[in-house]
Amino acid sequence: MELIETIQTIRSSGQFMRYIDFVKFPFYRNIEIDTRINFDFPLTVFIGQNGCGKSSCLHALYGAPEGYTPYKFWFDTKVDPVSYYDEQRKRHSFWYSFQEDDQTREVIKARIKRQNDPNYWETSRPLAWAGMRTRRNERDSPIVKNVVYLDFRSELSAFDKYFYFGNLKYSRARNKQEFIRRKSSSLNKIFTGEKRTINSSTRTLNKPVDVLSSEELRWISFILGRDYARGVSVFHELFRNEGYSVLFQTNFAKYSEAVAGSGEIAVVRLVKEVLTAEDYSLILLDEPEVSLHPGAQRRLTIFLLDQIMRKKHQIVLTSHSPSIVKGLPKEAIKVFYQNPRNGRFLIKENLTPEEAFFHIEFQIDNRKNIVVEDILAKEIISEVLSKMGSETKNLFNVKYNPGGESVIKKEFIPVFCRENDSHDFIFFDGDQNPENPHFDWRSIPTTDLTIENLSAKIRVQTGVEIKFSVDSGQGGSNREQQLELLKSFLDYYLSNVYYLPGRIPEDIIWSEEMAEMLLRSVFSDATVVNQKLTELNRINSTKQKFVFVSEHTSGESTSDAILSLQKQFFAKMVAYRKQRL
Repeated sequence: MELIETIQTIRSSGQFMRYIDFVKFPFYRNIEIDTRINFDFPLTVFIGQNGCGKSSCLHALYGAPEGYTPYKFWFDTKVDPVSYYDEQRKRHSFWYSFQEDDQTREVIKARIKRQNDPNYWETSRPLAWAGMRTRRNERDSPIVKNVVYLDFRSELSAFDKYFYFGNLKYSRARNKQEFIRRKSSSLNKIFTGEKRTINSSTRTLNKPVDVLSSEELRWISFILGRDYARGVSVFHELFRNEGYSVLFQTNFAKYSEAVAGSGEIAVVRLVKEVLTAEDYSLILLDEPEVSLHPGAQRRLTIFLLDQIMRKKHQIVLTSHSPSIVKGLPKEAIKVFYQNPRNGRFLIKENLTPEEAFFHIEFQIDNRKNIVVEDILAKEIISEVLSKMGSETKNLFNVKYNPGGESVIKKEFIPVFCRENDSHDFIFFDGDQNPENPHFDWRSIPTTDLTIENLSAKIRVQTGVEIKFSVDSGQGGSNREQQLELLKSFLDYYLSNVYYLPGRIPEDIIWSEEMAEMLLRSVFSDATVVNQKLTELNRINSTKQKFVFVSEHTSGESTSDAILSLQKQFFAKMVAYRKQRL
């Protein structure tokens, strides 16, 4: 996306002022000890299952700048008391780094228990045990930054707050509908301009009416996918609870939040807050996708990226939405998940959106397919993917074709190459790797781009004759279509065809040491073992070596017996490499 590339360029040129580079949690709530979150991209998304600490980290960021504190969101009660120290007497704290005046600043905020304020947070001196740079009697001041915080689970309209959570205590109304109907008369006077304020006996019940600007309407219309001609909002407590009411006007209707969807109200609040935020603000959004359909969620992300580009904001949000993280760079995505050993919350960075989906159990329907020649190659690649992590393995299906490499070349690839963005990849055995690199037809002179010449190139590259089915044309086959298919075939080889190391998969996992160990476990006579090892060494093919060892250790050389033996060799290889690491 062009917006992302532009933001990355702006960020690398140092145009983001008062920017938090990372935050670290030596001991904070239920986050894993010494967890660090890097903010390498100005839009950061915390994603993960419910209850994995995403909002807790958002609250810490809220409390990071000068004049702000996490106490607004986290405090102890008799029901939920807070342990002030861990077993090593570390206080709940977090620290962060930012650049100012060409210097790196480090600030720690710690929770200090005081008699008159049991939930007090203050800036502490640098702590070496927390990983900070320590300087005698010196401490950096907190970052000075405007903070905007919106929790969209609580962003209800004035109407919804009363209708779902209000009560009729001390009211003469027979039901909530009648109460709202009476109070809406006063609200209508504010919207129409008949009255500027509505007063009770003790106070004014509303703030001034706010007419949505043309820019606000443009972005609200863009995100929600409909045209809003006019909008008016007002903050009031006519329905007892404080809240916002909005009067919308489209080309088809005029209606208030009583009729509007909750997503419309949430988008109005978000757009107004973000557009009016001062430059270089820290904007924190807790689940902004609530009540928005996937298309609106995606357009919301575009809006946030646009404002980052224009006003150099730093935006951090929590989400469960694949639509929001899809298309973002790896640096933007932070995946929260629970440590099964101790129940604390871990954070993984630099996962692709598709890898992040694994942690929210989002089904990936368009997994990439890896096609290999035989079952051993499948086992090897599957194991490698497992070692790369569950998130990566979840992206692929590994399949083997019993017909071998010839069928893959002649039947599979001519079909796969017809797709513009194929999700099918081929891993041939190493003995199929041509001496020269794959051909790129773009490097061939235009005069040589003929069916005959490209067909010859493919024969050299694949070692087989490939036949392409094309539509009939005047005078026989459609030569133009055939030429494009030949180009597509070569393009597919360039981008989607790979080779395993070694000539065959057996070469990858074979171990003389393992073979000798297995033979010695079967034959107790050293003379017999040496004789078998001599016979084994005379065999040149590792495929036949496995047959030999299988026959002498299990008494059979069926495909299942050989595969079982090969798995033992592969496990040995993996264990050895772990030791090396």
